[in-house]
Amino acid sequence: MAFERAALKSQAPKCQVEALTKRYGARAAVDAVTFDVDEGEFVVLLGPSGCGKTTMLRLVAGLAAPDEGRIRLDGKSVADPARDVFVRAERRGIGMVFQSYAIWPHMNVFENVAYPLRVRRQRGEEIKRKVESVLALVGLSAESRRSAAQLSGGQMQRVALARALVFDPTLLLFDEPLSNLDLKLRERLRLELKELQRRTGLTSIYVTHDQAEAVELADRILVMENGRVVQVGAPRELYHQPQSRFVAEFISTANIFAGQVLARLADDFASVKTMTGRELAVRHDGTVSEGDLVDVVIHPEDCRISVDESGRPDGYQARIVSRRYQGTSTRYTLDWAGEMFDVVVLGSEAPLAEGAEVTLTVPRERARIIVRNSARGTR
Repeated sequence: MAFERAALKSQAPKCQVEALTKRYGARAAVDAVTFDVDEGEFVVLLGPSGCGKTTMLRLVAGLAAPDEGRIRLDGKSVADPARDVFVRAERRGIGMVFQSYAIWPHMNVFENVAYPLRVRRQRGEEIKRKVESVLALVGLSAESRRSAAQLSGGQMQRVALARALVFDPTLLLFDEPLSNLDLKLRERLRLELKELQRRTGLTSIYVTHDQAEAVELADRILVMENGRVVQVGAPRELYHQPQSRFVAEFISTANIFAGQVLARLADDFASVKTMTGRELAVRHDGTVSEGDLVDVVIHPEDCRISVDESGRPDGYQARIVSRRYQGTSTRYTLDWAGEMFDVVVLGSEAPLAEGAEVTLTVPRERARIIVRNSARGTR
Protein backbone atom coordinates (compact mmCIF):
# COMPACT_ATOMS: atom_id res chain seq x y z
CA MET A 1 0.00 0.00 0.00
CA ALA A 2 0.98 3.61 -0.46
CA PHE A 3 1.41 4.18 3.28
CA GLU A 4 4.20 1.56 3.35
CA ARG A 5 6.64 4.05 1.84
CA ALA A 6 10.04 4.95 3.23
CA ALA A 7 10.24 7.97 5.52
CA LEU A 8 11.92 10.50 3.23
CA LYS A 9 12.46 14.12 4.12
CA SER A 10 10.88 16.55 1.69
CA GLN A 11 12.21 20.03 1.00
CA ALA A 12 9.11 21.67 2.46
CA PRO A 13 7.67 20.60 5.83
CA LYS A 14 4.68 18.27 5.71
CA CYS A 15 2.83 20.49 8.19
CA GLN A 16 3.49 24.17 8.89
CA VAL A 17 1.86 26.05 11.76
CA GLU A 18 2.49 29.80 11.84
CA ALA A 19 1.51 32.20 14.66
CA LEU A 20 -1.64 30.17 15.32
CA THR A 21 -4.07 31.56 17.88
CA LYS A 22 -7.41 30.25 19.15
CA ARG A 23 -9.42 32.15 21.75
CA TYR A 24 -12.38 31.15 23.87
CA GLY A 25 -13.71 34.42 25.19
CA ALA A 26 -10.82 36.43 26.61
CA ARG A 27 -8.64 33.34 27.08
CA ALA A 28 -6.18 32.20 24.40
CA ALA A 29 -6.21 28.39 24.44
CA VAL A 30 -3.52 28.49 21.73
CA ASP A 31 -1.40 31.64 21.73
CA ALA A 32 0.72 32.51 18.65
CA VAL A 33 2.15 29.00 18.24
CA THR A 34 4.61 28.31 15.40
CA PHE A 35 6.21 24.97 14.48
CA ASP A 36 6.92 22.70 11.50
CA VAL A 37 6.66 18.93 11.14
CA ASP A 38 8.88 17.30 8.52
CA GLU A 39 7.97 14.37 6.28
CA GLY A 40 8.16 11.13 8.27
CA GLU A 41 8.67 12.89 11.62
CA PHE A 42 6.96 11.91 14.88
CA VAL A 43 6.29 15.08 16.90
CA VAL A 44 4.77 14.99 20.39
CA LEU A 45 2.86 17.87 21.99
CA LEU A 46 3.48 17.48 25.72
CA GLY A 47 1.98 19.43 28.58
CA PRO A 48 -0.45 19.42 31.52
CA SER A 49 -4.23 19.48 31.18
CA GLY A 50 -5.44 22.83 29.88
CA CYS A 51 -2.14 23.82 28.24
CA GLY A 52 -3.69 23.92 24.74
CA LYS A 53 -2.26 20.76 23.19
CA THR A 54 -5.61 19.15 22.28
CA THR A 55 -6.92 22.47 20.94
CA MET A 56 -3.76 22.65 18.82
CA LEU A 57 -4.47 19.17 17.44
CA ARG A 58 -8.09 20.07 16.67
CA LEU A 59 -6.94 23.13 14.73
CA VAL A 60 -4.58 21.06 12.60
CA ALA A 61 -7.29 18.45 12.05
CA GLY A 62 -9.85 21.04 10.95
CA LEU A 63 -12.20 20.31 13.85
CA ALA A 64 -11.85 23.93 14.98
CA ALA A 65 -11.03 27.16 13.14
CA PRO A 66 -8.19 29.47 14.29
CA ASP A 67 -8.72 33.14 15.05
CA GLU A 68 -5.30 34.11 13.73
CA GLY A 69 -2.35 32.48 11.98
CA ARG A 70 -1.97 29.87 9.25
CA ILE A 71 -1.79 26.11 8.74
CA ARG A 72 -0.28 24.54 5.62
CA LEU A 73 -0.27 20.86 4.67
CA ASP A 74 2.13 19.85 1.89
CA GLY A 75 2.61 23.55 1.20
CA LYS A 76 -1.12 24.21 0.66
CA SER A 77 -3.02 26.55 2.96
CA VAL A 78 -5.83 24.79 4.85
CA ALA A 79 -6.51 27.51 7.44
CA ASP A 80 -5.83 31.23 7.14
CA PRO A 81 -8.51 33.48 8.65
CA ALA A 82 -6.84 36.63 7.28
CA ARG A 83 -7.58 35.31 3.76
CA ASP A 84 -10.86 33.61 4.65
CA VAL A 85 -9.38 30.15 4.00
CA PHE A 86 -10.70 27.14 5.91
CA VAL A 87 -10.60 23.61 4.48
CA ARG A 88 -13.01 21.25 6.25
CA ALA A 89 -11.64 18.29 8.19
CA GLU A 90 -12.86 15.65 5.73
CA ARG A 91 -10.97 17.36 2.89
CA ARG A 92 -7.58 17.59 4.62
CA GLY A 93 -6.63 13.93 4.20
CA ILE A 94 -5.81 13.55 7.89
CA GLY A 95 -6.18 10.39 9.95
CA MET A 96 -6.99 10.73 13.63
CA VAL A 97 -6.84 8.28 16.55
CA PHE A 98 -8.84 9.34 19.61
CA GLN A 99 -8.55 8.55 23.31
CA SER A 100 -12.06 7.04 23.26
CA TYR A 101 -11.32 4.74 20.23
CA ALA A 102 -14.63 5.82 18.55
CA ILE A 103 -15.28 2.23 17.41
CA TRP A 104 -18.81 1.38 16.20
CA PRO A 105 -19.95 -1.60 18.29
CA HIS A 106 -22.64 -2.70 15.79
CA MET A 107 -19.97 -3.31 13.11
CA ASN A 108 -17.32 -6.01 12.92
CA VAL A 109 -13.62 -5.20 12.71
CA PHE A 110 -13.53 -5.27 8.89
CA GLU A 111 -16.45 -2.88 8.53
CA ASN A 112 -15.06 -0.47 11.13
CA VAL A 113 -11.80 -0.23 9.21
CA ALA A 114 -13.53 -0.12 5.81
CA TYR A 115 -15.81 2.78 6.75
CA PRO A 116 -13.49 5.63 5.61
CA LEU A 117 -13.11 3.91 2.21
CA ARG A 118 -16.85 3.45 1.79
CA VAL A 119 -17.39 7.13 2.58
CA ARG A 120 -14.89 7.90 -0.18
CA ARG A 121 -16.88 5.61 -2.53
CA GLN A 122 -14.04 3.23 -3.27
CA ARG A 123 -14.83 -0.09 -4.98
CA GLY A 124 -15.38 -3.39 -3.19
CA GLU A 125 -12.22 -5.18 -4.33
CA GLU A 126 -10.10 -2.15 -3.57
CA ILE A 127 -11.69 -1.89 -0.11
CA LYS A 128 -11.03 -5.57 0.56
CA ARG A 129 -7.40 -5.32 -0.48
CA LYS A 130 -6.68 -2.19 1.58
CA VAL A 131 -8.49 -3.37 4.71
CA GLU A 132 -6.79 -6.78 4.69
CA SER A 133 -3.41 -5.12 4.20
CA VAL A 134 -3.80 -2.65 7.05
CA LEU A 135 -5.24 -5.29 9.41
CA ALA A 136 -2.15 -7.39 8.77
CA LEU A 137 -0.01 -4.34 9.51
CA VAL A 138 -1.57 -3.88 12.97
CA GLY A 139 -1.79 -7.60 13.74
CA LEU A 140 -5.57 -8.06 13.48
CA SER A 141 -5.96 -10.25 10.39
CA ALA A 142 -7.50 -13.08 12.43
CA GLU A 143 -10.07 -10.73 14.00
CA SER A 144 -11.51 -9.18 10.81
CA ARG A 145 -14.99 -10.76 11.15
CA ARG A 146 -15.18 -10.44 14.91
CA SER A 147 -17.72 -8.06 16.46
CA ALA A 148 -16.08 -4.85 17.67
CA ALA A 149 -18.08 -5.16 20.90
CA GLN A 150 -16.07 -8.31 21.77
CA LEU A 151 -12.63 -6.72 21.53
CA SER A 152 -10.25 -5.84 24.33
CA GLY A 153 -9.10 -2.26 24.86
CA GLY A 154 -5.81 -2.92 23.11
CA GLN A 155 -7.56 -4.51 20.13
CA MET A 156 -9.99 -1.59 19.89
CA GLN A 157 -7.06 0.82 19.77
CA ARG A 158 -5.49 -1.21 16.96
CA VAL A 159 -8.78 -1.06 15.05
CA ALA A 160 -8.86 2.72 15.51
CA LEU A 161 -5.28 2.93 14.23
CA ALA A 162 -6.06 0.71 11.23
CA ARG A 163 -9.08 2.86 10.37
CA ALA A 164 -6.90 5.98 10.47
CA LEU A 165 -4.27 4.35 8.24
CA VAL A 166 -6.45 2.66 5.64
CA PHE A 167 -7.05 5.65 3.36
CA ASP A 168 -3.33 6.61 3.27
CA PRO A 169 -3.57 9.91 5.18
CA THR A 170 -1.16 12.75 4.55
CA LEU A 171 -0.82 13.26 8.31
CA LEU A 172 -1.71 11.12 11.33
CA LEU A 173 -2.92 12.74 14.56
CA PHE A 174 -3.14 11.05 17.98
CA ASP A 175 -5.12 12.50 20.90
CA GLU A 176 -3.87 10.65 24.02
CA PRO A 177 -4.76 7.29 22.43
CA LEU A 178 -3.24 5.08 25.17
CA SER A 179 -4.44 6.85 28.31
CA ASN A 180 -7.41 4.50 28.88
CA LEU A 181 -5.25 1.36 28.87
CA ASP A 182 -3.48 -0.33 31.77
CA LEU A 183 0.24 0.26 32.32
CA LYS A 184 1.65 -2.92 30.73
CA LEU A 185 -0.61 -2.63 27.69
CA ARG A 186 0.36 1.04 27.26
CA GLU A 187 4.03 0.10 27.31
CA ARG A 188 3.55 -2.68 24.75
CA LEU A 189 1.47 -0.52 22.42
CA ARG A 190 4.02 2.29 22.62
CA LEU A 191 6.63 -0.08 21.24
CA GLU A 192 4.28 -1.30 18.53
CA LEU A 193 3.26 2.22 17.58
CA LYS A 194 6.84 3.45 17.25
CA GLU A 195 7.78 0.42 15.15
CA LEU A 196 4.72 0.91 12.95
CA GLN A 197 5.60 4.56 12.42
CA ARG A 198 9.15 3.59 11.41
CA ARG A 199 7.84 1.05 8.89
CA THR A 200 5.18 3.27 7.33
CA GLY A 201 7.06 6.55 7.43
CA LEU A 202 3.85 8.39 8.25
CA THR A 203 4.17 11.93 9.55
CA SER A 204 2.56 12.06 12.98
CA ILE A 205 1.57 14.55 15.69
CA TYR A 206 0.85 12.98 19.06
CA VAL A 207 -0.72 14.65 22.10
CA THR A 208 -0.01 13.39 25.61
CA HIS A 209 0.56 14.53 29.20
CA ASP A 210 2.66 11.40 29.89
CA GLN A 211 6.39 12.20 29.99
CA ALA A 212 7.49 8.57 29.54
CA GLU A 213 5.25 8.22 26.50
CA ALA A 214 6.61 11.40 24.95
CA VAL A 215 10.26 10.52 25.52
CA GLU A 216 9.86 7.01 24.09
CA LEU A 217 7.86 7.93 20.99
CA ALA A 218 9.04 11.36 19.85
CA ASP A 219 11.61 12.47 17.34
CA ARG A 220 10.94 15.94 18.75
CA ILE A 221 8.88 17.14 21.71
CA LEU A 222 7.05 20.49 21.89
CA VAL A 223 6.42 21.34 25.55
CA MET A 224 3.34 23.54 25.99
CA GLU A 225 2.35 25.79 28.87
CA ASN A 226 -0.63 28.18 28.96
CA GLY A 227 -1.24 27.96 25.23
CA ARG A 228 2.37 28.53 24.19
CA VAL A 229 5.25 26.30 23.13
CA VAL A 230 7.95 26.94 25.75
CA GLN A 231 10.67 24.59 24.47
CA VAL A 232 11.25 22.35 21.47
CA GLY A 233 13.84 19.61 21.16
CA ALA A 234 14.73 15.95 20.97
CA PRO A 235 13.81 13.97 24.12
CA ARG A 236 17.42 13.72 25.29
CA GLU A 237 17.97 17.45 24.80
CA LEU A 238 14.91 18.41 26.85
CA TYR A 239 15.81 15.91 29.57
CA HIS A 240 19.38 17.13 30.00
CA GLN A 241 19.05 20.79 28.98
CA PRO A 242 15.68 22.18 30.13
CA GLN A 243 15.44 25.93 29.65
CA SER A 244 12.96 26.57 32.47
CA ARG A 245 11.93 25.07 35.78
CA PHE A 246 8.54 24.18 34.26
CA VAL A 247 10.14 22.06 31.53
CA ALA A 248 12.52 20.40 34.00
CA GLU A 249 9.65 19.48 36.32
CA PHE A 250 7.41 18.23 33.52
CA ILE A 251 9.92 16.24 31.49
CA SER A 252 11.34 14.31 34.47
CA THR A 253 11.15 13.68 38.22
CA ALA A 254 14.22 15.81 38.94
CA ASN A 255 15.49 17.35 42.15
CA ILE A 256 15.15 21.12 41.64
CA PHE A 257 16.18 23.70 44.20
CA ALA A 258 16.94 27.42 44.29
CA GLY A 259 20.40 28.86 44.64
CA GLN A 260 22.72 31.75 43.85
CA VAL A 261 25.92 31.77 41.81
CA LEU A 262 28.97 32.41 43.99
CA ALA A 263 31.52 32.37 41.17
CA ARG A 264 32.11 31.07 37.66
CA LEU A 265 34.62 28.21 37.50
CA ALA A 266 36.61 26.80 34.61
CA ASP A 267 35.14 24.56 31.88
CA ASP A 268 31.53 25.85 32.02
CA PHE A 269 31.02 25.20 35.72
CA ALA A 270 29.89 27.54 38.48
CA SER A 271 29.92 27.41 42.26
CA VAL A 272 26.36 27.69 43.60
CA LYS A 273 25.09 28.14 47.15
CA THR A 274 21.57 26.91 47.80
CA MET A 275 19.03 28.61 50.03
CA THR A 276 19.72 26.01 52.74
CA GLY A 277 23.47 26.70 52.70
CA ARG A 278 24.75 23.83 50.55
CA GLU A 279 27.57 24.66 48.14
CA LEU A 280 28.26 22.63 45.00
CA ALA A 281 29.76 22.90 41.52
CA VAL A 282 27.18 22.89 38.72
CA ARG A 283 27.38 22.94 34.91
CA HIS A 284 26.05 26.00 33.09
CA ASP A 285 25.56 27.08 29.47
CA GLY A 286 27.75 30.17 29.55
CA THR A 287 25.08 32.73 30.43
CA VAL A 288 25.45 32.95 34.22
CA SER A 289 27.23 35.60 36.25
CA GLU A 290 28.21 35.95 39.88
CA GLY A 291 25.15 36.81 41.97
CA ASP A 292 22.58 35.31 39.58
CA LEU A 293 19.57 33.58 41.12
CA VAL A 294 19.22 30.15 39.55
CA ASP A 295 17.52 26.79 39.85
CA VAL A 296 19.71 23.69 40.06
CA VAL A 297 18.46 20.49 38.38
CA ILE A 298 19.81 17.07 39.40
CA HIS A 299 18.21 13.81 38.24
CA PRO A 300 17.80 11.12 40.92
CA GLU A 301 19.35 8.41 38.74
CA ASP A 302 22.56 10.43 38.22
CA CYS A 303 23.55 10.32 41.90
CA ARG A 304 24.97 7.63 44.17
CA ILE A 305 24.68 6.90 47.89
CA SER A 306 26.95 4.75 50.02
CA VAL A 307 28.16 4.35 53.61
CA ASP A 308 31.92 4.33 52.92
CA GLU A 309 32.82 7.19 50.53
CA SER A 310 33.16 10.20 52.83
CA GLY A 311 35.82 12.75 51.95
CA ARG A 312 35.10 12.87 48.21
CA PRO A 313 35.07 16.40 46.72
CA ASP A 314 31.64 15.69 45.20
CA GLY A 315 30.37 13.84 48.27
CA TYR A 316 27.94 15.23 50.87
CA GLN A 317 26.64 13.90 54.15
CA ALA A 318 22.94 12.99 54.18
CA ARG A 319 20.47 10.77 56.01
CA ILE A 320 17.92 8.36 54.50
CA VAL A 321 14.42 9.50 55.44
CA SER A 322 12.43 6.93 53.45
CA ARG A 323 12.83 4.30 50.74
CA ARG A 324 10.38 2.99 48.16
CA TYR A 325 11.18 -0.39 46.69
CA GLN A 326 10.10 -0.45 43.02
CA GLY A 327 11.25 -3.89 41.87
CA THR A 328 14.06 -3.05 39.47
CA SER A 329 15.07 0.02 41.49
CA THR A 330 14.71 1.71 44.87
CA ARG A 331 13.90 5.40 45.31
CA TYR A 332 15.51 6.85 48.43
CA THR A 333 14.48 10.20 49.90
CA LEU A 334 17.35 11.84 51.77
CA ASP A 335 17.63 14.72 54.19
CA TRP A 336 20.49 16.72 52.71
CA ALA A 337 21.25 19.75 54.88
CA GLY A 338 17.59 20.21 55.79
CA GLU A 339 16.14 19.70 52.29
CA MET A 340 14.62 16.56 50.80
CA PHE A 341 16.52 14.98 47.89
CA ASP A 342 15.64 11.86 45.86
CA VAL A 343 18.09 9.24 44.59
CA VAL A 344 17.18 6.24 42.43
CA VAL A 345 19.39 3.16 42.82
CA LEU A 346 19.06 0.49 40.13
CA GLY A 347 18.90 -3.18 41.06
CA SER A 348 16.49 -5.56 42.73
CA GLU A 349 18.06 -5.18 46.18
CA ALA A 350 17.47 -2.33 48.65
CA PRO A 351 20.27 -2.75 51.22
CA LEU A 352 20.29 0.72 52.81
CA ALA A 353 17.87 1.23 55.67
CA GLU A 354 15.81 4.24 56.69
CA GLY A 355 17.69 6.41 59.16
CA ALA A 356 21.13 5.43 57.82
CA GLU A 357 23.80 8.14 57.53
CA VAL A 358 25.21 8.03 54.00
CA THR A 359 27.49 9.84 51.59
CA LEU A 360 25.58 11.35 48.66
CA THR A 361 27.72 11.66 45.54
CA VAL A 362 26.57 14.29 43.02
CA PRO A 363 28.82 14.28 39.91
CA ARG A 364 29.15 17.94 39.01
CA GLU A 365 28.78 17.28 35.27
CA ARG A 366 25.30 15.86 36.03
CA ALA A 367 24.04 18.96 37.89
CA ARG A 368 22.80 21.79 35.67
CA ILE A 369 21.82 25.41 36.17
CA ILE A 370 18.59 26.96 34.89
CA VAL A 371 18.83 30.74 34.94
CA ARG A 372 15.66 32.48 36.09
CA ASN A 373 14.05 35.23 33.98
CA SER A 374 14.96 37.85 36.57
CA ALA A 375 18.30 36.35 37.49
CA ARG A 376 20.16 39.04 39.34
CA GLY A 377 19.95 38.95 43.10
CA THR A 378 21.73 40.18 46.22
CA ARG A 379 23.60 38.08 48.68
